Amino acid sequence: MPAADIFSAKQGEPPVFRAFKTASGTIEPELIGYVFTTPDLPPVQLGFSGPIDTLVGMDLQGRLTGVKILHYRESYQSLRGDFIEDSGFPEQFRNKNIEEEFRVGRDIDGMSRATISSWAVARGIRNAARRVATAYLADSTFVAEVNYETEVLFSLQQKSWEELIESDFVKQLLVPLDDLTELRLFVAYMGHYRLGELLVGATDYSNADREASIRVEDGSMLLIGIGGNAPMLRQLRLAVLQNGSVYPNRRDRFVFAGSGKKGKIAGQVQFAAVMILDPAIDIAQPFSVIYDTGPITGEFSEFVSVDYQLAPEVLALIQGPALPGELLTAGAMASSDLIELEENPLASWIVRNLWSGIAALVLIFVLTLATISRKGVD
Repeated sequence: MPAADIFSAKQGEPPVFRAFKTASGTIEPELIGYVFTTPDLPPVQLGFSGPIDTLVGMDLQGRLTGVKILHYRESYQSLRGDFIEDSGFPEQFRNKNIEEEFRVGRDIDGMSRATISSWAVARGIRNAARRVATAYLADSTFVAEVNYETEVLFSLQQKSWEELIESDFVKQLLVPLDDLTELRLFVAYMGHYRLGELLVGATDYSNADREASIRVEDGSMLLIGIGGNAPMLRQLRLAVLQNGSVYPNRRDRFVFAGSGKKGKIAGQVQFAAVMILDPAIDIAQPFSVIYDTGPITGEFSEFVSVDYQLAPEVLALIQGPALPGELLTAGAMASSDLIELEENPLASWIVRNLWSGIAALVLIFVLTLATISRKGVD
């Protein structure tokens, strides 16, 4: 926090150092941000050989002001020295906003030959900063977004696994095999980190997300929970069907997502995996997950399938409320904005209720004026 000249002792929950700047002519110093260490904000993200402790500064707008690596011990550190600091890797976090992805290979450049450690540093900084923002930056855009996401997720969090199936958020695909065994697959969209943590727990989701980012550049994550009494799942027999096009699964787009010990999936499957959807698939439109049961793997001449469609509230979670910027500053909307709202049911509901509230306030104001005027006449 280079702009600060006074720091408090570490305090609060989560624990932070408050950073102040003393301006000339003022009595009280001004709070300008918070400084914190990642070990104080678990869960700890592990590098290749262990945790990487980091000191982070963040201003009152949720923008990082600096990053310093405090301690790490990697198996090849003795050969490469302080390769994290020497690489200049921490410098790229300065001025990043916590609303950004912090994904290695996308908005973060990883360190050469240290992908896992790069991911651990980026994810540790992001998660810690977001927790501090949630606790201390109540008026920030990020906290408003988190509160909105929490409201959307509330109904899903209250449901049991069976209720998630009944609501079609989780779908079952039963695959009878020639040896008279059966695969029982559970399918659910988890292309948003809150959905992933809800379904498989924070640690397994983080590991799966890291591995997916290493393997491919883009694509949404689809949970494949694997149960039944079949000896194995043949991943190359999986595919997605949408609008007559088949998008076969690939080995590099299929990653392990834990043994089903955490999250809503706990106790329901033998293990969990993630299929990273082809970016050509439109998640806002219905699609089917299919499993090839034909004699030749990958032909998809014969298959069983289950249809899947994201509910409006889940789409709203992923895409955000999408309220037009002119709504609060102008008295009218363009037709294109109205079309966008029609395509986003939650946003449409918010706008309708907002305008209803404004109309009600105007009516009360008019009636009050009328009453005052009538008393004046009487």
